[in-house]
Amino acid sequence: MKGDKILSKTSNTEIILERISDAFYSLDKDLKFEYINNVTESLLQINRGKAIGQYIYKVLPHSDIQKFVKRYKRALLKQITVEFQEYFNNRWYEIRAFPSAEGLSVFFRDITKQEQEYQKMNYLANYDVLTDLPNRYFFNNYLNDKLQTLEKPIAVVFISMNKIEKVNNTFGHESGDQLIKQTAERLKRIVEPIGFIARYSGDEFLVALEYQDQKEISSIIDKVIESVSNPFLINGFELKTSLSIGISQSPKDGDSVEILMKYAAFAMNRAKKLRGNNSKFYSYNQGEGSIDPLELEMELGKAIDQDQLFLHYQPKINLNTGKIVGVEALIRWEHPEWGLIPPGTFIPIAEETGLIIPIGEWALNVACKQNKIWQERGFKTVVSVNLSAIQFNQPNLIDTIEAVLQKTGLEPHFLEVEITESMTADIESTILMLQHLKKIGVRISIDDFGTGFSSLSYLKYFPVDTLKIDQSFVRKLHNNPNDETIIKAIISMAHNLNLKVVAEGIETKEQLVFLQHHLCDEGQGFFLSKPLLANDLEQKRSRIEQIVEDNGIPGDLNQKLWMKEFYEKAKKELQDTVRLQQGMIFKFKKINDRFIHTLCDGELLYRFGMIPSQIIGKSLEEFLPYENAIEKTTFYNRSWEGEEFVTYEDELNGICYLATLRPLKKGGEVVEVIGSCIDITARKKAEKALKESEFKYRLIADSMTDIIMLLDINGKILYSSPSLANIIGYPLRSFVGESSFDLIHPEDKQSVIMGFQQVIDTITPARMEAHFFTRSGDSVLIEGVGTPVLGKNGEPEYFIVVGRDITEKRITEEQLSKAEKLSIIGQLAAGVAHEVRNPLTSIKGFIKLLEQGSNNKEYFEIISKEFDQIEGILKEFLALAKPQEIQLKKVNIQTIFNDVTILLKSEANLRNVEISQEFQPNLPQVLCDMNQIKQVFINIIKNSIEAIPNGGFVKIEGYVEDGNLLMKIIDNGIGLNKERIKRLGEPYYSNKEKGTGLGLMLCYKIVRQHNGSIIVRSKENHGTTVEVRLPIKSSQ
Repeated sequence: MKGDKILSKTSNTEIILERISDAFYSLDKDLKFEYINNVTESLLQINRGKAIGQYIYKVLPHSDIQKFVKRYKRALLKQITVEFQEYFNNRWYEIRAFPSAEGLSVFFRDITKQEQEYQKMNYLANYDVLTDLPNRYFFNNYLNDKLQTLEKPIAVVFISMNKIEKVNNTFGHESGDQLIKQTAERLKRIVEPIGFIARYSGDEFLVALEYQDQKEISSIIDKVIESVSNPFLINGFELKTSLSIGISQSPKDGDSVEILMKYAAFAMNRAKKLRGNNSKFYSYNQGEGSIDPLELEMELGKAIDQDQLFLHYQPKINLNTGKIVGVEALIRWEHPEWGLIPPGTFIPIAEETGLIIPIGEWALNVACKQNKIWQERGFKTVVSVNLSAIQFNQPNLIDTIEAVLQKTGLEPHFLEVEITESMTADIESTILMLQHLKKIGVRISIDDFGTGFSSLSYLKYFPVDTLKIDQSFVRKLHNNPNDETIIKAIISMAHNLNLKVVAEGIETKEQLVFLQHHLCDEGQGFFLSKPLLANDLEQKRSRIEQIVEDNGIPGDLNQKLWMKEFYEKAKKELQDTVRLQQGMIFKFKKINDRFIHTLCDGELLYRFGMIPSQIIGKSLEEFLPYENAIEKTTFYNRSWEGEEFVTYEDELNGICYLATLRPLKKGGEVVEVIGSCIDITARKKAEKALKESEFKYRLIADSMTDIIMLLDINGKILYSSPSLANIIGYPLRSFVGESSFDLIHPEDKQSVIMGFQQVIDTITPARMEAHFFTRSGDSVLIEGVGTPVLGKNGEPEYFIVVGRDITEKRITEEQLSKAEKLSIIGQLAAGVAHEVRNPLTSIKGFIKLLEQGSNNKEYFEIISKEFDQIEGILKEFLALAKPQEIQLKKVNIQTIFNDVTILLKSEANLRNVEISQEFQPNLPQVLCDMNQIKQVFINIIKNSIEAIPNGGFVKIEGYVEDGNLLMKIIDNGIGLNKERIKRLGEPYYSNKEKGTGLGLMLCYKIVRQHNGSIIVRSKENHGTTVEVRLPIKSSQ
């Protein structure tokens, strides 16, 4: 029956696919169903017995099936995996389709919950939770779009509710919120049919209207005021409010969002002074006791030259340590006649007239100069300077900042520039400017975050360091649960993006404690310190730095909260790394005599047609057929009993794989086993082809007196010529399937294994000598040349050894050496070379004959090429008296560090870390695997960068010491204690100061393979120095 047809010919695949939690189905090349598992049948509510053999168009209940078909046909045509999301059956699904020559395998899973979370975040970014109206940022974008395509004049209406604070104080904040909500509903009924309404903040609203004339605007304003004339019934009380309304008009008053909103707010404040329900249109002629804007502009132009401007500095406090970690520079204007003018009055005028550019440059220069003075007095901190939208878009902004830094002598990472969300609307230009700023080395902060950010997805591309939570959220903590939710969401999101969070407007102890409990990094506000003059800040510094300790949560609790955060972050990073790697990693423990898997992930797992939830928490027999599970249990037992590097091969879902198991020990006992799998399908195909052609060269090798061995990459013997058995006294023994290393004398075994691994790693032939056991209990010395055989992917697949018994030759050499008859050595070497070269020449000739009639020339070409290389090496015997060491690739270590620095530059910039290099002149080259050594220094330098939380340096030094090339990587990070240093290099041990898991373990392994060493010296809060030594070969 069609309903019995499955994806694979094996019943094992069907068993697995029926047990997995994901939905799965397969299609043939014509997009007809071949197989449907029970989860798919349930989710899609279809009868798989009837669906098998039917076209996808007729079966899937989806209104837009062509989207599926288009993607599936593309996957089949190009043979590429496709992944996408679709909404059907009232649910969201994530779909992954894997093509093959026979058809398509499709996995999908329910992601409705994640999609709802995203929609929730999008709602929080664009809408006000209390009123369900669009927020300020949404309004800005709407108005900007309207102004870009201006067809009719637009009026911006700024509405403020009066006496809302009195309602809050008398009836409570809940009643105040209800009054705001009901007012919003009445305004919405009037405005929505003719315009766009949004909540600005607190008790303020914004409206955008297209109009014919001012009379039409007045008519609408009258209706708005009339809508609140009737009282509101809230919690049994009749409450009343009135509205103060300001109106600006485009193009009459301006043509930008900022100008129109500023003028509307200005007019609203004029209306508010009249009390009750009132409205005002913006006009420059609104005097009535206020400063005339034109006069204000003229006086502001003189303010810089007449030293009327000065700076206050408001500290930013680390909410963990209580220390001042930064100050925000705030501009103040003291006019000789008008007195202290609020920034909200003169800053908009400065921006409108362009005076903000010289004022901003003045503030930048004064702030940097003051910070340099503080540093010289031992007070090292970061000074923040606000940039206006006009400054941010100036083409010479970068030049200006660089000039100020050079003039004042302030290092770039001690300067932070603050921008607002509204300045990031143009995503492309914003990213470009931010990248230029980061290139200088300054820090970047987004101010007033949380008031609206429609493009949250772009935030991860902004090279910023800090988000500042708008004070409107902080001030209403404990009064509005929605504000608490938004703050927690911003902190969590920022930390996931590796950004710091600063909370503005901290005015109470309760707000401080709340922010500490939710791991906010830094805080500002009058409870911690009001803005101060520079001298006052220096005098009050000690007192300010005591406030968090005296009023915040206990230090031990604070540390526990942060350690938990670090642990969760490290755990997530490890999970992401495991999931993205090409192979598969798994771990298991023995619980109640059963091997239970505790981890399983990686790309290969999904190619097997499985997912982590099928493996984690389960034993082998729960997801594999019984016979297969019993076979694997044998290997699991060997590793659990302590055997290192247990390996086995198998096939699943048409994929051949190699698995390696390694026990993890604690106190000498195995506590867990970690395993890894890699795809060896291509290698297995090559092995099959090799076996088919093996008879073509076996007769040649069998007739030779020299020893010929074919090994796999683990050293297991696939073939050995009879000459090996004759030499060691076992004429009838084949040795196939045995480890070649077991034939070697223990004293030579380790060096041979290392040489073998070096050939595999460097893909370079090497000459080795070793004593082999004989049947009589003695040993013979065998000299051989090992050559790797490469597969199509350029990786070693086999290992050919050509050797001979040189026991008598070695005895002769020793006698010659003792007798100081060194002149005979050259003749002896030449004789050996000629003797070995002749049979190799015969082999090459026979191979060429076979090539003429063989259908598989590739293998013989490889053999011929490698024997050419062996012959070239043997020629050296004609001129030298002893074998020379195989030459590795010569590498300039400075070239490696240049590449590493380029790779890590962006990450270092994000953390304000400067990487520098200092090398001894004319350093010798080293022989090494360039890619492996490069990986070592990537891991070490990346660890150093991650250990520097507040900016600093990583210094690279290189020089010669005692015949070694010594490289030092020095950082001024938070360092390591002695106990942690002892555990460096252990697998899956990690701490925030240094990454010491698999990456550092690999570093130790690679350096040891190069006969080098790694030494780590560190002191907490002072930094770490990693010393890597590599030997300088004599051939240099």
